[in-house]
Amino acid sequence: IRIAHNLIIDHFRKEKQMNTLSNDDSEVDLFNSKKLSDSNIEELIIDSQIKSEVRVLISELPDDQREVVLLRHYGGLSFKEIANQTDVSINTALGRMRYALINLRKLIQEKNLSLTVY
Repeated sequence: IRIAHNLIIDHFRKEKQMNTLSNDDSEVDLFNSKKLSDSNIEELIIDSQIKSEVRVLISELPDDQREVVLLRHYGGLSFKEIANQTDVSINTALGRMRYALINLRKLIQEKNLSLTVY
């Protein structure tokens, strides 16, 4: 679980660096950039809210399922790598992912969430 936690932290550090804009000696007009238009800002806010809700849902999964989801989606590991890292068979790792997705769907329905961008 600690490894997965560290992978998540690394992921968000990378995203934070990618979203940082600098105007030092660049010719990009930050104030007229299409990336900063109202519609894009709204999409970024919605995207951020969805990611936050997904993180909360993932935190409610059983430890073994949460670990596989974090390693796969945030860590970018293959199921073979996950199996090796968690000392289980590939089929067990696949099964944990399957049950994690089933449980996430149940949680989404129970909480009546909509995780789509309009």
